[in-house]
This record gives sequence, structure tokens and C-alpha cells, in this order.
Amino acid sequence: MENSSYPLYVTEHIRRFDNTPFGVCYPASVMHCDHPSPALLNEIDMIAQKNYPPEKAKIPVIPLAEYTLSTFLDTPNIYSSLQRKNVRLAINYAGMCKGGETLRALANDFSFWLYDLAAPGTNWQNISAFPFSGIVLDEAFFNDNYHKFSFPFLMETWQEREAEVILRTAALMFDPSRYAQLHLTGWQEQRAPGAFFAG
Repeated sequence: MENSSYPLYVTEHIRRFDNTPFGVCYPASVMHCDHPSPALLNEIDMIAQKNYPPEKAKIPVIPLAEYTLSTFLDTPNIYSSLQRKNVRLAINYAGMCKGGETLRALANDFSFWLYDLAAPGTNWQNISAFPFSGIVLDEAFFNDNYHKFSFPFLMETWQEREAEVILRTAALMFDPSRYAQLHLTGWQEQRAPGAFFAG
């Protein structure tokens, strides 16, 4: 069931390379409001179980940006609904750094995906040390790196950690089997140009 509170253009669907639906990602702008709260998430049915039946294995990816991330770090207990097994929280590298040890400790109870992977100034050791359950590669990063010898090995380390490795792109360039060889597990249909977390 689609979330009827928002038109389709605000969501980005996530699929396996055989085109099996896997999840839906809400844009970071959904959470850019003065007083975001768990009530917001429930009122618009972003995480309602009825929208993500188990047989379809669809997961909602909820962005934590700016004010929402600060509130989440200060009072994570009010976001307990986001601890559901099927919910993923999207953060970027700046958010990971801002959250520090507090965010790392919260990873015991919440599931985080890293977006906008290779921002300028990225320290790969910091990323490797964080227990992400998924990373999302943007098209520019993928195009710059997929042909390098080390790329499949880097992606394989994420797969060994049982993390999802998702490509965010408007359209696939290769046959699905090529992505599997590169150890990617799915793709997110990009509907707006640029970084996921703008600004």
C-alpha cells in the first residue's frame, strides 16, 4: 500500500536488481520542519506496519537531518517507534560525526544507513568503525570508482558485515548481474538531482 499522505514524487523506491521491491525512502525535506516528532511519523503513516507487509519485505528509510538529528540525539526515547526491525534511519557523514559516541551507542537499538558516502573530508576509518546496516552510493561515486580494482573488495567488506550496499541512481547502466559481481545488493531510484542531504 502506498502512503497516500504524499504524492509519489517525494519517495524513492528501493529495489533488488531483479526488480523486487525492497523499500521506500522518504526525502530529507520531509523531516525539515520546526518541531519534528514521532507523532509526525505516525500521522502520515511513514512507518505504519500496514504499509509494509512482511510478505513484501518493504522497509521505510527515514532521514535524520539537521534539527531532527539534534532532537533524536538529545531525546532518543521519544523516537522508540523507529526501533522497529523494518525501519532504517538515513544519516550522512556530517551527521555521523556530529552524533559521535552518542550515535554509535544508539546503533545498538536503531538501524542506520549512510547516504552521500564520499563527501569532501571523509575519513574512511570513521565509516568502517560505525555499525551501519547499509550504505548508499551516489551515482557520481559509483561512476568514479566501480572500474577500480579495489572497488569490489571494498564493497565485499560491507556485504561480509551483512550490510546492504545500495546504488542511488536515476537509471541502471549495466545488466543486473554486473552489479552483483560488484557486491551491490540493490538500487534506489533517484528522483531529484544532487546529494540526498542537500546543503
